[in-house]
Amino acid sequence: MATRTRVISQNKAVYVAPTGWGSHTDLTPVTGMSQIDAHHLHRVDTFSFEMDLAGARQDVREFGQLARIGTVNLTEINPTLSFGYFLGDGENELALGFQRSVGTGATLATGQMCSGQLKEDPILKERNVFLLTVEEGEDAFTLNNASMKTEQDNHDVVGFGNCFVSSYSANFSVGEIPRADIEMQASNVVFYTGVNSGLLNPSLNLEGRRTDSGITRLPPPTSATDSLPLVLRPQDVTVSFNDAGDGVSEVGGPSFSALPIQSASIELPLAREVIEALGNELAYAKLLEFPIDVTMSINSLTRNFASGALEYALTGTAENNKTDITLDIKEEGVDKLTYILKGAVLDNQSFSQGLDDNETVDLTFSAQIGGASTTDQGLFFFPAATAPDFTVVSGAQNPRQQPISFLQLGEQ
Repeated sequence: MATRTRVISQNKAVYVAPTGWGSHTDLTPVTGMSQIDAHHLHRVDTFSFEMDLAGARQDVREFGQLARIGTVNLTEINPTLSFGYFLGDGENELALGFQRSVGTGATLATGQMCSGQLKEDPILKERNVFLLTVEEGEDAFTLNNASMKTEQDNHDVVGFGNCFVSSYSANFSVGEIPRADIEMQASNVVFYTGVNSGLLNPSLNLEGRRTDSGITRLPPPTSATDSLPLVLRPQDVTVSFNDAGDGVSEVGGPSFSALPIQSASIELPLAREVIEALGNELAYAKLLEFPIDVTMSINSLTRNFASGALEYALTGTAENNKTDITLDIKEEGVDKLTYILKGAVLDNQSFSQGLDDNETVDLTFSAQIGGASTTDQGLFFFPAATAPDFTVVSGAQNPRQQPISFLQLGEQ
């Protein structure tokens, strides 16, 4: 166990790995267990997590006593974690289980960004997340394979099992580095001390027990890959509209032609319905809630107006005009990330102006996620990176230890 006076960001590194792989019979050290290398997430600049015990706990009281006689957990404890990072070439998104849309260029997209979640793919729908903390006064990025092994007694790891993405957002603004923010919900948290490899899988089965599925090694963190840019710049971001004409249908409003956009954001909510069943310690299933409405919010300076009137929307004669919105990010002319929101409709437009200020308009568009192979509506994703290779190695090593799980702390 490491001895520190404080923990700062230079001591941290964040990893992800698939939830389950391989199998073995129990949690005792077994020669020949399957091992997988976790994938290091790059450019992470925020990380936080929370465990709400009181929300799942109920006091047991009876006549004759003022104070409770005990407590029981009646529902699953769902730790939450959130982190953010500067956008790159899409490597982080692919590691988290999002999928590349398939097609020729950015016009023949097939496959939603969240196809793995829509199909409840056992490999893509959830992840284990690991937060490494190294020795005080040391940069995590100075470690190599040799020092990861010799110095691991001074390292600690927090492992989060069965993590589902509950929200993904990408944000772009003039004068700021484009970034993404992730919110996830886990089923278990494990604190490993004095170790960075041979980590027993933190995920749980329906009975609330460890899934007995392999061990994880954390490779040395790195600050760059061959294709990963230092950061993307706001001047490399372009937003374009298709099939929108010169305005907003017959309702009227700003012309979409060459809007001087100041900021844009994409919000992909992936809320889940928790289904519980008698006889199961944990939720029987956590299924996506439909419909899934993806929103894109745009703030722009106002230039030209298109003709129209609100009365057409009120009478229904404006029909259901839709547009496809492409948000493309390049580095030195090379595509790094492209998002396409297809079948979007305008939900809201808000105009404002102050004394001696430019008039601005806030536009909110939304589209609903279709099926995993739907091509005419939803959110599509074209990264330059390739998906990480989570290679399983058989018989790599024995587990270093069996730490106490967060959900087991109340039973000790």
